Amino acid sequence: MLHCARRYMLVRPRLLWQSGTCVARFQSSVRTPASEPSAEKGVDEWLEAINELREEFSAKEYLPETSLAPPGQSKVDLLQGSRAGSKIKPTAEQLAQWEALKSVPIPPRKNATLDHITNMIMRHGKKEKAQTILSRALYLVYCQTRQDPIQALEKSLDELAPLMMTKTFNTGVAKASVIPVPLNKRQRNRIAWNWIVQSANQRVSSDFAVRLGEELTAIAKGTSSAFEKRDQIHKTAIAHRAYIQLK
Repeated sequence: MLHCARRYMLVRPRLLWQSGTCVARFQSSVRTPASEPSAEKGVDEWLEAINELREEFSAKEYLPETSLAPPGQSKVDLLQGSRAGSKIKPTAEQLAQWEALKSVPIPPRKNATLDHITNMIMRHGKKEKAQTILSRALYLVYCQTRQDPIQALEKSLDELAPLMMTKTFNTGVAKASVIPVPLNKRQRNRIAWNWIVQSANQRVSSDFAVRLGEELTAIAKGTSSAFEKRDQIHKTAIAHRAYIQLK
């Protein structure tokens, strides 16, 4: 028994350093089989291959197109196979849809009217809050009219907005002249929106979005009190039409 224990007892391993790689080889008193030299040879070849790869990566920048190229070829296209496999051929139905959609214009990313109204609602730079208020108001308009709320809003602004307003100009004499002045679309929308907000604030709801939605619905139905302000401005402009100077 003691003889067998001494036979299989191992001694301290001997460390070998090969090109920066530490290899531990144990010296044993046990007789090695005949296949052990071939195993050590395989380990040496494996270490040499690792060292060659390490020298290749440290000597120049690693490029997969160059490193993975087959023998006799300097460079290989790695995406060629994937491109060939993922090529999509449209069907006849898809081609017909594409031809039909060529003449359709791409809609704008944002609506200019909605952006203008959102900026007028916004206070202290809280644009997201203003967008939420306008969205809730337009949803109430849709629930009561069952129409596109954006188109209903644009139509309401166009019907309510005045075409002109009067301005007072000094003539250099005792009496100043009141002259009607035409308005552009942005000015018209701003005046109409101010009237909408003033009429909405007279409603009983504590939520501004609800008051705004009710007022927009009333304008769409033609029952809002804001139309009286538009008519009054038009009457004043017609009364002073003699002072209009045409160039």
